[in-house]
Amino acid sequence: MTNKIIKIKPFFSKRIWGGNKLKEYGFNIPSNDIGEAWLISAHENGMSLLEDNTTFKDFFEKNRDKFGISNGLDFPLLSKIITANDYLSVQVHPNDQYAKVHHNSLGKPESWYVIDCPKDAKLIYGHKANNLDSFKQLMQEGNWKDLLKEVEVKKGDFLYVEPGKIHAITPGVVVYELQRSSDITYRLYDYDRVDDKGNPRELHIKESLDNLSIPDSKDIILRKQDNLKFNCEFFSFEKNKIEFGKAFIWKKPENIKWYQLTILNGNCTINNINFKMGESAICIDNLKELEIIGKCEIIISWT
Repeated sequence: MTNKIIKIKPFFSKRIWGGNKLKEYGFNIPSNDIGEAWLISAHENGMSLLEDNTTFKDFFEKNRDKFGISNGLDFPLLSKIITANDYLSVQVHPNDQYAKVHHNSLGKPESWYVIDCPKDAKLIYGHKANNLDSFKQLMQEGNWKDLLKEVEVKKGDFLYVEPGKIHAITPGVVVYELQRSSDITYRLYDYDRVDDKGNPRELHIKESLDNLSIPDSKDIILRKQDNLKFNCEFFSFEKNKIEFGKAFIWKKPENIKWYQLTILNGNCTINNINFKMGESAICIDNLKELEIIGKCEIIISWT
């Protein structure tokens, strides 16, 4: 294999709050109830494919040396585009230690880059309780307005959602989500919705409270900028805006062997390979730089 840039096809996830908005971002979705495109995923609950329909997990397992990831370790990241027609459930995610004990899984720190949103949009991000007793009292009273914290967001904003941080996406907001490769979600509150059989959707109150940050963890929000960077212990994220004209050269950090990318909008060539809006790829085997020519916004991430 000589090609170090491997295009990846997404898995499409049906959701109770899904719709057909992903069509606007270049995706040929299979139905009108799709909420998420799992862009690059080696997770069994939503497997991405290579262009020859090989699963990304199989490709990863056969090419671990080109990723520099040891046997026995999972592919560490999962990236998505999420489009919400309704409120997502109010959620809490576990850290690595809790997830390992209870699910034999990685924990789920995640982040959101706001691709689009309505005017005056807000996301649920954190809570207002000072202690656990106060939190439980407001929850038992159903006083979610006084308990949950909302933050205003605009297109181009970035939010980091660490484990234990209460959060929920709201109607009309479209986000690129970068997270650890985990599918553990604890629902704390779900607006009293029912499933397609008329049964109340499952909640995970004990697990949510076990993992909840009390008092609330610090907000980490980066406001819109053309070239945005974020680093934490779990992943690194860059969003770059490329204009027509001189080629944009992106050089990888010296200490990494692989990275991944997604074109949020526009069209370009990357090392002479054509890319369009919605396409994603893995860059492996110590590929040192990308030459990006065209007009686009691109997200590049790695661990």
